[in-house]
Amino acid sequence: MEKPTVSPKMKKAVLLVVAIAIFTDMLIYGLVVPILPLYATSLGASQTEIGILFASYAITLFLATPILGALSDKVGRKNPMFWGLIGLAASTVLFAFAESFWLLVLARALQGIAAAATWTAGLALLADVYPKEERGKAMGIALSGQAAGMLLGPTMGGWLYELGGYHLPFIIAAAIALLDGLLRLILLRDLPEAVKESTTSPFALLKNRELLMIACVVLIGAAVPSILEPTLPLFLEETLHLSPGMIGLLFAVPTIAYGVMAPIIGSMSTKIGAAKTIAIGLIATAITFPLVALSTNLVTQLLALALLGASMGTVLTPCLSHLTFITDKLQINAYGVTFAIYNIAYSIGMMVGPLTGSILVQQFNFTWGYTIIGAVVIVFTLFFMRQKTE
Repeated sequence: MEKPTVSPKMKKAVLLVVAIAIFTDMLIYGLVVPILPLYATSLGASQTEIGILFASYAITLFLATPILGALSDKVGRKNPMFWGLIGLAASTVLFAFAESFWLLVLARALQGIAAAATWTAGLALLADVYPKEERGKAMGIALSGQAAGMLLGPTMGGWLYELGGYHLPFIIAAAIALLDGLLRLILLRDLPEAVKESTTSPFALLKNRELLMIACVVLIGAAVPSILEPTLPLFLEETLHLSPGMIGLLFAVPTIAYGVMAPIIGSMSTKIGAAKTIAIGLIATAITFPLVALSTNLVTQLLALALLGASMGTVLTPCLSHLTFITDKLQINAYGVTFAIYNIAYSIGMMVGPLTGSILVQQFNFTWGYTIIGAVVIVFTLFFMRQKTE
């Protein structure tokens, strides 16, 4: 693929658009976290059905990612990003007026398709316009939008729900999506497009063992925090008697810890290597995840979630840059497909996480469910370390 030649001003515009696009996507994704379990329960949904509701996002993200990743290589980045925004706005409106459980599932599924377009095309667009020596820094700045969206989404959703009821969070979200769309249209209007006549399947690239192992790490890194979404709000309401607003604030804690630790983790990864850093993060995650279930007062819950956020940051922070390094080494120039791999792995994790977590919590109990998940992470860590030392 021949990369477009862009000015420094256009590079900054692209970076701003992609960062805000990722922020908007994760903000609206997180906005519903403290609201949906309670609303779905009021519609008669069981814990397992709530797990299906949250997993529907990941299922459609998984299905749409390879298609939209390849399509963005073929038709350019601007159109898929705009399509993603239309899908996000539509899902937000559907959430606001859904009066049945399965309409909620449809809205969450549409949200996953929108995310597939935004993430693959957005990250690929950054790779198109930034040279290799600037790409890591640009992606780090853009992904700060992810942390900001994840931080503000649950908090904002919970408090808006308390302030104005179920509909208000979605009205505000629709307004934010509209502003994001205007920004994309204006700032990317004069951007030259790069297209590729032939496409590569992301699944074909996973034949590379090193790439496959990083994809598995991303899967685990996505699965563990997504388990919290359908299970933790109900636990916090029943055990600590917290309101949706307070639950939203608690969901911000691991994201803050993640953001604070990211620069430190990045430096550590450079010094000791991505594999060792990831292994440390996996072990820390396996230990801290059950602590969330064992925390029965607000202070210990805060500490457990902060430790979990720092641990997850240690797992995921080295993955994206290392994925770029591997694909550059393999001389793959179709960045839409490259970042589709990250999305596919992440979506599988988000699909497996809510379903597995909800089933384990329902079949056993909250504490044993989280302990079993920690044990699974330990087993994977041993496999990962063995693969890296062979």
